[in-house]
Amino acid sequence: MIKFQRRNIETERMLITPYNIKHYKEVFLLIHKNKPRLIHSFPNLLKATETIEGTKDYVQQKIFDWNNNRAYGFMIFDKHSHQLIGHFNLKDIDWKKRQCELAYFIDEDMEGTGLITEALNALLKCCFLEIGFERVFARIVTTNIPSQKVVEKSGLKYEGAFYQDYTTYENQIVDTYRYGISKENYRNI
Repeated sequence: MIKFQRRNIETERMLITPYNIKHYKEVFLLIHKNKPRLIHSFPNLLKATETIEGTKDYVQQKIFDWNNNRAYGFMIFDKHSHQLIGHFNLKDIDWKKRQCELAYFIDEDMEGTGLITEALNALLKCCFLEIGFERVFARIVTTNIPSQKVVEKSGLKYEGAFYQDYTTYENQIVDTYRYGISKENYRNI
């Protein structure tokens, strides 16, 4: 197992930084602003961040998970405005299979700007070249067409549909599509 050092990742337009407790209020505001868009895809995140105090605990858990190689959670900041604009998580890490699941969202005001694709490309590079994962995948609610296009642009391939796969924040069951990419296929992009 490789210890992934807590560090910032810089892209042309963003600073992707590990969760930091000093930003928990900004995290709370970002999540609540985008809650209607997140209800079907981020039930655990929404439950954990219902209050300011809960959000502070959530951020502390993200730091704990990183320090124990369970998940690597990032906040995405716009480099120009220094505003928190998104979340990215490398989660459900399986060190035996050397794989993880991707989970991410961008603020509704930034949707369609290519920022989440830029973040995904930077994090895929870290996944394969620094952390040493052999495979990365994402589960995307079937109705989330923009996210499906994001992963396809970054080289992830459709692997199948999973019906009644995911319970939402409102305890609804939704269908998901699974996309994935291997280290070998990543190298060939």
